[in-house]
Amino acid sequence: MPCPYFYPVARLEEDLWAVPPRLPLLDAYCGECRAIGGATTSAACNTGYARGLCEHFPQASPFDAVRFHVTSDSAAAIRLKYVFEKACWPADHGDLEYSVLEHAFATLPGDAILARQAEAFLESYLRRSR
Repeated sequence: MPCPYFYPVARLEEDLWAVPPRLPLLDAYCGECRAIGGATTSAACNTGYARGLCEHFPQASPFDAVRFHVTSDSAAAIRLKYVFEKACWPADHGDLEYSVLEHAFATLPGDAILARQAEAFLESYLRRSR
């Protein structure tokens, strides 16, 4: 469940944690905080639920984190479900489809942060599963 304002740029090769948590994007990423326009990010950006812990997290935010899940994986397509959470409860959700043959999402959400998080999640998923 990355922070809903975290824009992942590149997968990190080094470990941020002595014992890594289960990461919502499957791998740790460096990136940008889009809550305030590109601030330096921290480990909380990768794990989400930074409300009250990160000085940049907007207190009026409708969401605390985003969770991704692969709902199906076939030779032709990979389907993802994303869920925005607030106080550990689902607050919004949607579906995305990635064409394995075209190596691209059929459609991406209009939100650039969510779109990049979905791409990062899928990059990590494909790296681990193929």
